[in-house]
Amino acid sequence: MSTQIEQVNAQRLADASAGTLQQLRLLADLSQGFSQSLDIEETLNTAVHRICDYMDAEAASVFLMDETSQKLVCRASAGPVDVTDMEVNIDCSIVGRTFLSGICQLVKDARKDSDFVCYVDELTGFETKSVLCTPLIIGDKPIGVLQVLNKLEDELFSIRDRDVLRVLASPIALSIQNARLTLDFVEQKRLKKELTLARKLQRSLLPPRRKPPFPIVGTNLAAHEVSGDFYDYFQLDDDCIGFIIGDVSGKGLDASMLMVRASSLLRWISKDRLSPSEWITEANKELCKNASRGLFVCAAVGYYFPKSDTITWSNAGLPPVIYKKHNNSIQTWIADAPPLGISSEIHFPEQEINLNNGGLYFVTDGLTDARNEENQRLDVGGLTEYIQQVQAEASELRLGKIMTYVRRKKLNDDATILLIERRDHLHEESLLNIEFSANACELKQVRERAGQITKDVGFTTCQVQKLTLCLDEAITNIIRHAYKNDQDGMIHLSMKRQNNTLVYYLRDFAPIVYDNNIRPRNLSKPLPGQMGINFIDSIMDSWEFATPKDGFGNLMIMKKELD
Repeated sequence: MSTQIEQVNAQRLADASAGTLQQLRLLADLSQGFSQSLDIEETLNTAVHRICDYMDAEAASVFLMDETSQKLVCRASAGPVDVTDMEVNIDCSIVGRTFLSGICQLVKDARKDSDFVCYVDELTGFETKSVLCTPLIIGDKPIGVLQVLNKLEDELFSIRDRDVLRVLASPIALSIQNARLTLDFVEQKRLKKELTLARKLQRSLLPPRRKPPFPIVGTNLAAHEVSGDFYDYFQLDDDCIGFIIGDVSGKGLDASMLMVRASSLLRWISKDRLSPSEWITEANKELCKNASRGLFVCAAVGYYFPKSDTITWSNAGLPPVIYKKHNNSIQTWIADAPPLGISSEIHFPEQEINLNNGGLYFVTDGLTDARNEENQRLDVGGLTEYIQQVQAEASELRLGKIMTYVRRKKLNDDATILLIERRDHLHEESLLNIEFSANACELKQVRERAGQITKDVGFTTCQVQKLTLCLDEAITNIIRHAYKNDQDGMIHLSMKRQNNTLVYYLRDFAPIVYDNNIRPRNLSKPLPGQMGINFIDSIMDSWEFATPKDGFGNLMIMKKELD
């Protein structure tokens, strides 16, 4: 008798071991299948067929939560009836109850359950007898439900079946989450690539830097990846230079397309040499013909006449134009007309001024709307006050200082400045022009050459050390963050002297780094190895990013004026 009992127990252990081994094989197969494919629908279909066979069930399915409809949608189905894409409410179904409770549901007689959705059987002809459901959970958040129906040979699902299904649900839930994260990552990479291309296109519409004595300089700081601001300037004849600055309302693709259209339209109309009022009126009529879903364009256009040192312009909706006189006093002109694209019947007045050794600033509202830590706007008053404080021979350096000042604040919109003033007194001299690999071993030689030039220009020993360290930090950031320590990358460094200003142009060929993401960190919470930008910000008079003329890589410009 004891021998028979031992044989029975041994057989039970053998059956249990075989079942466990079969279960482990299924788990391994499912995990491997999910890891080898990003086609989550196909892999889920394979999984539910394997689970259906393993559980001796008549049907199996996977339901996932649809965040838009807030319903559970069948993403994979096995059995005599294909219920893929079927939706069920989470508040009145056994599947929904499983999802909301996060607890496995074992229903021996489905028709006696108050949450049983009988209309599915009526539509399909399938007869649901028993139900076993287990939630698919990531962390503490349910993402769906794994369900099997009708144990074959008129048997009922057991407690062991429930435990097995719970075990099988874990790799499925994890694999679904991993696939989603991978697909999200791929989508983010695609969007980033498209945004990079869009930014290159937009930057290509901006005019290249013109050396002194050309009297107009401009700069743009994007609050987001793609800017809605634009500016342009162009020589019309020996004694006339046209200029444009604009700001498109709204965000996204529609605003970007309108920005391209508006800037091209204004440039095209300028060739007719109409007065600023007529010029902007023609552009307004064209924009009103094809209004873009309520979007509009704030813009200013005008001409500068070098021989008479006079400017005439028309302003449609931009912040006040700021005139800094030679005695450092300020005069402003508010826009006398609303933005373009609102009404074709608007009249656009003109203003005119003789610069008389002063400078005229055109700005977009990204500057005036910049916020401090208390969320207070810089406003026109704060901007004009800072413009009065900025002292520098070169107009480019003054714009750089203004942008560096604004960069330290919170930008809610793109910031663009266009400055017109005489630059006859400025002279530019090239001091260094070298290219080297993105290898830390190159830094010693670069520091030595740049340091010697900085000393020859006239900076003190202490200043030379600080400026050289700033350059070292900037190059190190390129190696670590732009090239990610890829030593095959190349870096180009040029140093120029513009009157009393030393300018560093540091260019790489790595993927674009959006300059709106790079600003000094909060010094109340310093982190090791993250203080390079703060050091540069404290030593240099100004620093900014620009897009190289060929549209590839990054260009960092740092400026320091001799005392």
